Amino acid sequence: MCGICGFFSFDRDKTQKKTVLEEMARSIVHRGPDQGGEFLAESVGLANRRLSIIDLEKGQQPIFNEDGKICVVFNGEIYNQHHLRDELIAQGHSFSTRSDTEVIVHLYEEYKEGCVEYLNGMFAFALWDSNEGRGLLARDRLGIKPLFYTQKKGCLVFGSEIKALLTHPEVARNLEPDNLSLYLILRYLPDETTIFQGIKKLLPGNILIFDLPTDTWWTQAYWEPTLSEEPAASISENEVVSELGGLLRDAVKIRLMSDVPFGAFLSGGLDSSAVVALMSQEMADPVQTFSIGFSENKKLDETRQARTIARAFGTQHREIDCTASKVELLPKLLYHFDEPFADPIILPAFQVAELAAQHVKVVLTGEGADELFGGYTRFVTDGSVRRFRQLPPFFRRWLMAMSHMIPAQVLREKVNRFLEMSMLDDATRFLRWTSAFDSSELQCLYRPGFLKNSAKKAVDLYERHLESSRKMSLTNQMLFCDLKIRLPECMLARTDRMSMAVSLEARTPFLDHRLVEQVLQLPAQFKVRGHNEKFILKKALSKVLPATTIRRKKQGLAVPFALWTQFGIEKPIRRILSRERIEKRGVFQADYVQGLLKNWGPNASRHSQLIWSLLCLELWWRISLEGELDPETPLSEVA
Repeated sequence: MCGICGFFSFDRDKTQKKTVLEEMARSIVHRGPDQGGEFLAESVGLANRRLSIIDLEKGQQPIFNEDGKICVVFNGEIYNQHHLRDELIAQGHSFSTRSDTEVIVHLYEEYKEGCVEYLNGMFAFALWDSNEGRGLLARDRLGIKPLFYTQKKGCLVFGSEIKALLTHPEVARNLEPDNLSLYLILRYLPDETTIFQGIKKLLPGNILIFDLPTDTWWTQAYWEPTLSEEPAASISENEVVSELGGLLRDAVKIRLMSDVPFGAFLSGGLDSSAVVALMSQEMADPVQTFSIGFSENKKLDETRQARTIARAFGTQHREIDCTASKVELLPKLLYHFDEPFADPIILPAFQVAELAAQHVKVVLTGEGADELFGGYTRFVTDGSVRRFRQLPPFFRRWLMAMSHMIPAQVLREKVNRFLEMSMLDDATRFLRWTSAFDSSELQCLYRPGFLKNSAKKAVDLYERHLESSRKMSLTNQMLFCDLKIRLPECMLARTDRMSMAVSLEARTPFLDHRLVEQVLQLPAQFKVRGHNEKFILKKALSKVLPATTIRRKKQGLAVPFALWTQFGIEKPIRRILSRERIEKRGVFQADYVQGLLKNWGPNASRHSQLIWSLLCLELWWRISLEGELDPETPLSEVA
């Protein structure tokens, strides 16, 4: 696990190029504190910061082929490296290390850009071919590892994090206003977009090819899953259970390769428990497990369930408590994202990663299972919404008219949200299940003349993925949208940044591309059946996990931000989002923001979500865009 950065076609003298490259690498030293290395040739520079996991002595990067003409820097792990290595040796290649990184240069010798199709792993890498004057950037199929790039004055600059690009002299810190609404709606920046002008993400399953002789570059996809849903009648449920069980077991097994200590995140839910159970069957020593608790809100606390699994599989278990006081860390955590990111789960995610990093260098997680198998309640609720829409119009109108008479506020809000969803088209509805601000709220939020776009850009993104998956049922289309939109740039970005912030590698067995391709073919009723989420996964794990874990209703990791207001965190937040600050920023209506703060309290979860999004945006603005706030500053001390 590492961080990479560099440039193609940067014409400066060698001393200047070396200085720039070293500064870029220094900005991401947290991703790889063990070693650093650079490669400079002509107008090309590659750099790496290494977190040593495999071949601790000889695996230092950059790594070259036999004649030194092909060079690579790499972030990630190649889990089928031993199989590939044997094949390449049989074809006449000679290896000088045990590192999986070296497999890439020899694969490139054989297959050029097609080398990525042979890799099973999580990765982002940059390769330079001196023979052809050609550079190659690549990102893994699901987007587990990040890679950003931009072109300025003919120079193509890239890195594992945006901060590496921003240290380059040709790259400016300019806001992209058109993408601001995307953040406010989604709480993160999706697809290839970023908040900075000209900076993009390389999409999952894509490569970028740079040709120095012609000074041209282009991107292309090397992986797109087949999206033709098989009919349920043609599939044997028992065969599916057997195949899924075998694939998941192998996905866990191959991710146990390491020359350093490793463990697992354990929430006590189905997914992380399955990973721990399968690890315990493959390992001679007890699995080291790490959990997060919420003592201030017992409804969200899952430590009891995690302890049950830890006892069942004899793990060496540790846990840590996440309290309102941990909001003090928010500036530091947002620094690691480089752009606004409003998922409050970064607080417990960072804490549990920090705990694990004190004992291991690698953890396995249950990330991705919910997006594959339909593990969120919204997949069940959306089916209910679609059935509700089939009722006679007069009955639906009557229910809508009567909803205001429901006395309980929480229930009334749930019913109104359900009714609201029933009136939306598929793309807008899928978006709204996980979004923050809607289009009408954005109109109220922005000052006149500033609004650069509305919710249309976000809806268009969902419509594009719905169109590409139109042969599938609506539930499977909804899952596919999650897999392509929310998973890589929200869920996986969160895991990557928070684990890398403490130099910890996180591996995701559920996102083995072989398993993903298999599950995408399954009918929706194998995933969400009635009110039963992850139906087929539970079947596959029935002989692996305790029955109580299989039957337990999904709780999910959440942060009690609305309830935390009673612990005093609202004071610095009200100060940071003061009327004076909002008016000075000149983007939002101060009256609207103050209205949100006025109606904010322990029972106002909707307001809390919007306030959190604005808070994270304001902190990002000061830390990454303006550079005026030291990210080590506790939230309570931010002026």
